Order: sequence, then C-alpha cells, then structure tokens
Amino acid sequence: MQDAIIIGGGISGLTAGYLLQQRGLDISVIEKGPTPGGPIQSVKQEGFLFEKGPNALLLPSQWVEQFIDELGLSTQLQESNPNAAKRFIVRNNRPVAVPGSLLQAVATRLFSLKAKLGFLGEPFRKRISEEDAKFETVAQFVQRRMGLEFLDYAINPFVSGVYAGDPEELILEHAFPLVRGFERDDGSIIRGAIQNKKRQKAAGTSYKKRSISFKEGLHALPQTLGRKLGNRLWLDSEVVAINQNDQGWQVTWKRDGENFEGFAKKLLVCLPSRAIKKLAWPQAIKEHLSSTPDLPYPTVHSLALGYRRDQIAHPLDGFGVLVPSKEDPNILGVLFSSDLFSGRAPDDHCLITVMIGGRQRDDLANLAKEALIELAAKDLDKLLGVKGAPCFSHLTTWPRAIPQYTKAFGPWKRTLAEIETDNPNIAFGGHAIDGIAMGASIQSGKRLADETA
Repeated sequence: MQDAIIIGGGISGLTAGYLLQQRGLDISVIEKGPTPGGPIQSVKQEGFLFEKGPNALLLPSQWVEQFIDELGLSTQLQESNPNAAKRFIVRNNRPVAVPGSLLQAVATRLFSLKAKLGFLGEPFRKRISEEDAKFETVAQFVQRRMGLEFLDYAINPFVSGVYAGDPEELILEHAFPLVRGFERDDGSIIRGAIQNKKRQKAAGTSYKKRSISFKEGLHALPQTLGRKLGNRLWLDSEVVAINQNDQGWQVTWKRDGENFEGFAKKLLVCLPSRAIKKLAWPQAIKEHLSSTPDLPYPTVHSLALGYRRDQIAHPLDGFGVLVPSKEDPNILGVLFSSDLFSGRAPDDHCLITVMIGGRQRDDLANLAKEALIELAAKDLDKLLGVKGAPCFSHLTTWPRAIPQYTKAFGPWKRTLAEIETDNPNIAFGGHAIDGIAMGASIQSGKRLADETA
C-alpha cells in the first residue's frame, strides 16, 4: 500500500508529489492529460516562443524561490525586463501608464481630479458589518471605498486581466482576501497596506515579489517535476473508480485501454471543480458534491501574434495593456511577451499575446481563429498602432480557463471542508480552492505535502 495517491498532475499535484517523494513517501500522481502541468505549456514555432497558458510566474514567497533552486532550475531562470514594472490601462482609446509613484499619481491622465480626491478620502470611510462583507462583490467594495471611476478604470481591467472575470460577480472575501483583511483589521485599504508592510518587516517575512520565467518557457517547471517523479507519474491516465476501505483508498485508472489499480492511505485531489464532481466517488461523497453548485469557468482565447518590429508604433515598453469594459473593447488586454522576457522572438521581430473572451465577453467564446484575429486587429491598430497582418499566429482556446470565486465559492469550499472532516484521509488542493495564481498553486501543493507528512 502506498502512502498517497494524487489525482491531478497540474502544478499543485506535481509539487505535492515531488515533496512527498523527497520525504521518503511512496506515492503516485495520476494525470489525465498527455503532459505534466495542465495549462502550463510552452511552444516554440518559427522562432517564436509562446505560452499557451500562464505567461509568467509571480514569485509569492522565499520558499517558492528556494523550491525552484532545489529543482536545479536557477540557471534557466529569467527575470522579467525592468520595463515590466510599467503597466498600461486604456482610457479614451489610448494606453495610459499606471502611476508607479505619488508624483505620477497626481499627474496621471488615467483618473480625473474628482477621482483622485475621492481616493485620498478612502481611509476615512466607514466599514460595513462583517455579515454584509461576506457577500460583498469586488465592484460593490471598490465603489463604496474608492468610487465608480476607480472601479471602471483600475479594478475592472485588473479583474479582467487576473481572473478574466467580472467585478460585479466576484466576492471580495474569496477573490482578494488580503484586501478584505485590510478593511476588517485596519479600517482602510491604504492604512491596511501600510500596516501589512510594517508587520511583515517586523516579523522578518517581507519578500519582494517579482515575475519570472525560464529560458525555454514556463513549462520547464512541470517538466522538471515530471522527470523527478519518474514512473510515479502516470500520464494519459483517467481515473475510472474510487473506493474506500478500512486502510484507505483504492483508485482505478485506465491508460491505453488497460486498467491499473493503486491502494493508498491518503488521497489528494488537485483538480478543477467540475472534474472533482465528475470523479467516480463513493456514493456518500458523490451525493455531497452533487448538492453544491459548480464554479463558473469562462472561455478565454490566448492569441500569440508575431510581427516585424516596424509594424508596431508603440514602444512596447512594459508588461502589457489592459482594456476596461467601459472602453467597449474586443479584447481583454495585450501582453508584450518579447519585451517581458528575452528569447521570445527572432531578431527585429516582436511577440505579443492577446487575450480575448472572459466572463464579460461570453459572446466571443465560439469564434474561429480568423474572426478572432480580425477582431484583435481592430483594437491593436487603434491602441498600439499595429499595421499589417502578423507574420506568425497561434490560437489557444481554454473553454474552462479560470475558476471564478463568485457567491458559489463559499458553499463549494465548505463542501470540500466537510468531505475532508468526514474522511480525514482525503485532502483537496489546487486552484479550485487555494487561489488561481501559479504561485498559489505551488504553495497549495506544499500545504498538501505538509499535511500528509
């Protein structure tokens, strides 16, 4: 009997499996797809290196940085270009740099004088009750504390960029718990951010987050973990039955038409919410899950476009540009991929990644590649001065891209917690419970490993 079977070979499951293996435990990781890492896929074509899924890893902690070093990836690590600190948001059909200092905030054209003065008054606004705060959306919170203009031209595009979501649907307490804590504990976002930095410094836990990738793309991380796991990683393997007994769990999976069985003391599950609900659970768990609504996952198109550098008027001197829904765009935003990390495009060329769809543009979910390129071209010409057809293009469509932490998330998380309480030898992790960022998923895998051994 093994110590643990992990269902799901995304970055959370791989991290948990590797850490447990390093601690001397006997484990298996079962992954339905053909490659480790789920959506973390890097591809090189015609001299362009692009990401199908996440485009960068924002290092969330010193531990994640040490984890990468332990895996032997430090020599392949790429820091983002210093220009990446610069972000743009569109206002009146023009990209405007997001202010990075107090002086820039005073001078910026992104917000009106009225909005700036309203933001300065944020520390003096009253809190709402804890009961009301549990169900407050991101949009309600931001409008209450900072005003409508800040919602429209800062938070709306930010939420589209991070969640491909709608601030009118996301619940603040679930989607941005740190911000919720600022008001709850310190009475203000501004005051809370300042106090949080002081607390981290005093505790010696302060860490400067930064965006990284690897020379051959982000997939270097899951591929390395996959190699470390060796024959303990089962790819192209679909779980067809889960049964519980006195000793633990019996899991049956199918690969190449053949059934395999594993027996383990502990079962770790790192899957999207719908995939969790679809597993062949014992009847009691199946009924418990069926009574809970699924999380929404919008469709997102990731369009990698290569151009000659002289086809684009904008200097591409930043991370990218986000487009508020107020501007009536066809696209969510554009990442300046070849400016973000080196080695992404041939000489005298550049690579940009256009994101289309999301929760606020469900109407674009089923468009074909040619139609999406045509839609993108209109916005790219207007916003960045892009002229002519791309010399390279690749479309990746994620029908269920990012879990939305809406009002369904609270009941969903409670259901998983109740199943864990009723079955102490099962645990859930991954982006369906522990946060959507790649760094959060890595830390979710660590949490599962720490709780197991």
